[in-house]
Amino acid sequence: MGLPRFVLGVLGFLSLTGCAGPTLYYWGQYEDSLLVRYRDVSAEGRQRAFAMLERTIAEAEQDGRKVPPGVCADLGYLLYQQNRIPDAISYFRREANAYPESRYLMDSIISRLEPRVRPPQ
Repeated sequence: MGLPRFVLGVLGFLSLTGCAGPTLYYWGQYEDSLLVRYRDVSAEGRQRAFAMLERTIAEAEQDGRKVPPGVCADLGYLLYQQNRIPDAISYFRREANAYPESRYLMDSIISRLEPRVRPPQ
């Protein structure tokens, strides 16, 4: 019984020290938005998640911080679901610019969406 308590104590200490310093990203309500969409798949749930993501990005910009990878892409996807294609493309581009490792995927998505925005020539 002594070892599990020791391990739990060490894990508890590490979790507290991990929260003590500044974080690399501003998470805001990102995780909550994922939970909302997981629990409520309705249009209302998507709208609540959308508002949470918009607020998270706005607060990060206001504080001069970065949102974690995936936040802008996630908001872009929600915009896509609302058929707001130009806005979705804008957030996919923001994701690619903020995180170059996502550029290939974001560019691939954008290339599939752009024909929907531009009239055929």
